[in-house]
Amino acid sequence: MLEQIIDMLLNYVEPDDEITADTNIKTDLGMSSFDLICFGDDLFSTFGVQLTPDNFRDCITVGKLAAFIEKNK
Repeated sequence: MLEQIIDMLLNYVEPDDEITADTNIKTDLGMSSFDLICFGDDLFSTFGVQLTPDNFRDCITVGKLAAFIEKNK
C-alpha cells in the first residue's frame, strides 16, 4: 500500500524527491492545490476511498494516508 501511494505521488513531484512514510504531503512535496485534488481523484480511482478535507488534514504524512486507506477500503 505504502509503495503504491509513493509511486502515485511521483507523478506529481520531481523524480528525485525522496518520499517516505514520514513525508508530509503538503509541506515536503510542495504540491499545488490542483495536484492535491488530482491526487485525491487518483486515490479514489485506485482504492475506492474518498478523502474529504477533514480526512486529508488527519492524513498529513504518506504513512498516515496509507493507514487511513487500508482501514477504509
